[in-house]
Amino acid sequence: MGRFNLLDEPWISVMDKFGSKKDVSMLDFFKNAGDFLLLSGEMETQNFAVMRFLLSVVQTVFSRYDFYGDTLPGINLDDKGRQKENIDEDDRDDYCSVTSECWDSLYSEKRFPEIVCDYLEKWRDRFYLFDDLHPFYQVTGDEMKAIMGKISGKSSPTSIYGKNINRTISESENKTALFSPISGVSAGKRSVKDVMTPAEFVRWLIMFQGYSGLADKVSLTNKSQRPSKGWLFDLGGIFLQGNNLYETLVMNYMPESPTDNQSLCGRCQTPCWELSGIDVVEKLCQKNSIDNLAELYTNWSRAIYVNPEADMSNPVEIFVVKLPEIEHTEHSIEPMTMWKWNDKDPNKNHFTPKKHNPEQSLWRNFGCIVLNSTNVDTKQRQPGILGQRERIARSQRRIGLTDLVGVGMKDDGNATSWLPVNEIADSFRINNLLMENRNSNGSSDDWIIRINNTVEITKEVVSEKFRSFLRGISEIRNLHSSTESFISTEIEKLYSNIDFEFKEWLASINPSDSKEEKIKEWYSKLRTMVLRRGEDLFDNSTSRDFTGIEKDGKLVNIATRYWQFVGSINKKLKKD
Repeated sequence: MGRFNLLDEPWISVMDKFGSKKDVSMLDFFKNAGDFLLLSGEMETQNFAVMRFLLSVVQTVFSRYDFYGDTLPGINLDDKGRQKENIDEDDRDDYCSVTSECWDSLYSEKRFPEIVCDYLEKWRDRFYLFDDLHPFYQVTGDEMKAIMGKISGKSSPTSIYGKNINRTISESENKTALFSPISGVSAGKRSVKDVMTPAEFVRWLIMFQGYSGLADKVSLTNKSQRPSKGWLFDLGGIFLQGNNLYETLVMNYMPESPTDNQSLCGRCQTPCWELSGIDVVEKLCQKNSIDNLAELYTNWSRAIYVNPEADMSNPVEIFVVKLPEIEHTEHSIEPMTMWKWNDKDPNKNHFTPKKHNPEQSLWRNFGCIVLNSTNVDTKQRQPGILGQRERIARSQRRIGLTDLVGVGMKDDGNATSWLPVNEIADSFRINNLLMENRNSNGSSDDWIIRINNTVEITKEVVSEKFRSFLRGISEIRNLHSSTESFISTEIEKLYSNIDFEFKEWLASINPSDSKEEKIKEWYSKLRTMVLRRGEDLFDNSTSRDFTGIEKDGKLVNIATRYWQFVGSINKKLKKD
């Protein structure tokens, strides 16, 4: 008999419209999603993983039913509402037209229809956290035995405890990681820190499947496969955030389109709960590409077994086996990541997910996020989710601002373990109509390209011209080994000063604004901030800085370097 059913038990951590944090069940969530502002779990990376799980429900339901609960054209369902086969090519256009209309209805109605909860009820037996037959996001004891029978030289899976999966990031004997245990005191070899409530365990279980690392030892991979670190671990995650969780899910729900990828339109959505645990594992072992978003959003990095009789008042032992990683090139259908072009092996001449740089604000990757191959050369790939911005803008019901949110995980740099050591979360706001690339008379608009050029010039001013000034100061002071530390610290301080101002400027842009005047406005602010920081460094100079050094037969001191810096900034930012 199953315990802790996710449909009924509160486990999704949310912040309501009054600013209070609480846990809600899945049925409660889908009935009242508009009443919740944000996911409010222990980490932003955890929220991202849980959001994708919830989004997989939306992708699955509305790949089969319309807003009114009627079956979509060309779809044949079994008695559990599961799609039997991919739709026929002859039905594709009608199918995609209805899914697009469904998105419009969802966006305008501001509520999920009853069909979502009706579908979940049909799969109630797959949402028990503890169960002998279909434990959530886990394999059964018999399935784990079958998996271990396929691994040569290993008799048992890796054993971990609550503190290793409940992390704000993993712990080891000689390393304190970000995933701290909850709280508590030592209790022998184990700690009461390992104790989690079932609700906490569900959230961390979903997150662990997305952010695992490679520290555990037992792997179900062959010589041609690499073990998974967790699919989300390798992403520079990007999503659209609405005014509440309902809007966020709808804005990130991607209806089928015959123009986006005809070979994927009408494919069967296969979220992990519609398969047995062993079927999920075998499917991953047989291929490394995924052809539907519901399966991608519920991808497993580990076969996990937990004793269904586990007492959550005590530390829970968890058994794990590494599974093969999935496709990491542009052949992946992943819509919620930045991409980078590779000029070197092992993925030469292919795009792969681009992770976020923890030292950089999200707007500094503006081009990677918003530009596509129609704007620049073919070595640029836009996150698929950005297509939704144009849909929102064209709806004429959403003329305003939307947050673009970036979420990612930093690793420890150790290729043998890839331990998660820090999370990255940032956002910026931009007018929806700017993403439509059309102005009021319908002709092509280059706002996005102009903004990207402004970003690049801003980065050049800070990372090249200000850096040159700092390097000159370092030479005068003869800093030697501490030069790079001095330079990087000062550059990040300046970027920190710029970040808020740039985001404010970006959010203030309307398509009707004069491009020249709006960009001039930013350059004026940028010039003031950069020169002010240069002036601060000059004002705090020492007598040695003014004495200077001789270089190429000339005296170089803080004054000469400062005025060269001022001249270079004024010239770059068009100041006489």
